[in-house]
Amino acid sequence: MKCKTMRHGIIGFQWMILLLLFTINISSCKDDKDMSAVAHDPNQPIEVTDFTPKSGGGNTRMVIYGTNFGTDPSIISVKIGGKEAIVVSSKGNSLYCLTPSLCFEGSVEVKIGEQSSKAQAKYEYEPQLVVSTLCGYLDEYGKGDIKSDAPFNDCGKIDYPSWLSFDPQDHTMLYLIQANDDPNQRKTMRILDLDKEWISTGISADQGARMRSISWTPEGYMMIACAKGDLKAKSNYLLIPGADRNFKEPSQQIQVTTGKGCQSSMVHPINGELYYTHFDTGSLRRYDYKQFGYNNNENNYEVMFSIKNSFEFTINPHPSGDYIYLIGEETHYILRSNYDHDAKCYTTPYVVCGKSGEAGYKDLAGSNARLNYPGQGAFVYNKKYEEENKKDHYDFYFTDRKNHCIRKLTPEGMVTTFAGRGSKNLNADAYGYVDGEVLQDARFNYPYALAYDKETETFYVGDVENHRIRKIAWEQAPEETEKEEITE
Repeated sequence: MKCKTMRHGIIGFQWMILLLLFTINISSCKDDKDMSAVAHDPNQPIEVTDFTPKSGGGNTRMVIYGTNFGTDPSIISVKIGGKEAIVVSSKGNSLYCLTPSLCFEGSVEVKIGEQSSKAQAKYEYEPQLVVSTLCGYLDEYGKGDIKSDAPFNDCGKIDYPSWLSFDPQDHTMLYLIQANDDPNQRKTMRILDLDKEWISTGISADQGARMRSISWTPEGYMMIACAKGDLKAKSNYLLIPGADRNFKEPSQQIQVTTGKGCQSSMVHPINGELYYTHFDTGSLRRYDYKQFGYNNNENNYEVMFSIKNSFEFTINPHPSGDYIYLIGEETHYILRSNYDHDAKCYTTPYVVCGKSGEAGYKDLAGSNARLNYPGQGAFVYNKKYEEENKKDHYDFYFTDRKNHCIRKLTPEGMVTTFAGRGSKNLNADAYGYVDGEVLQDARFNYPYALAYDKETETFYVGDVENHRIRKIAWEQAPEETEKEEITE
């Protein structure tokens, strides 16, 4: 009984302390409210004295300090850099808002009725990496026309963009392959002129065939891999451009190899050898067409290796030619094969990320990472790696189709999400069509093709189910803002 009474006494004392603290807190909150959270007085001026943070991007939470803001956010206008901010709440001497995008000019102004006040300092806007739409359109019912030649802003929908490749001699020309299984939608190559903002239609594949990938010879000619279930099919062909590097109407179209089931090919960036895949055997083959001639591969190709249970994979050469990444599009992993310069061959590949046959979504290292139908990839130079004296200076970015995002693979094998799967407050889905900051806002729907322009540090993404070409780039200040800063 004694112990029980003591325990009840301790509990009672604890409740008394909690009640006292609660009373003090309520009193304090009431005092604060009485001191600052009062309605706006239109007969008194408003004043902005400070704000925080002093720098950031769009959609940043900002608190502005001052006097006579009142408590009704619906009557308060806040402009940052001349752009309207979202006012969330106000309590008299401070207000809470979200900064707008692209507010480079930086002035912070509060306006209530006819009264306004500006902060002495300016908000330093930090450009964000954002996803935007380059071209392609669907109406509210998900329908759209296909226009063969049209401006970006009126080109209709882009059907099944599966491979993108820049002309290495002209970064304003971007070539697109649409490898849809539908025979009516897989016939042509599309050409995107980024300077003229115009999309046009190029050459067509043979009947029943699908263009699958584009690579480039050291001379700047285009090599196209083509898949068809025919032993005598044209599996790789070379396009020699016409005048002014015109690949829409090439001067020559030369068959380089014959065979069925070529899902991908590449020309070695240093020595010009052709490597291509063979669907039925899951093998990588080498053919030196400069030694053996065009279309003489059937008795002169060499098998580098075969990949078990991986019949459909794409080849992605490192810029140095020292290794390739092989993306298992339906086996959810990425392999690496190193180049033996003495033997002039690629060695047996090994896994760098993902696990064969196990689809999923995990940002982890090596075989602990999970992918879900990875698509096209691109190597991107990382200046930091060179400064740190690392051997490899490139990250590898790739589309992850059924995870609806762009992933990044470091040379050490770490996989992270680079863009997509944002707007989590929208719904529980990872997919959709949303432009904006790469992780916070942006959404894709089955992204497949990917190309990178190192001149402008811009990614281009073939977004299949959205029927659009999307763009990932740093925000740019308007020209008039830059001129104002120079004048100041």
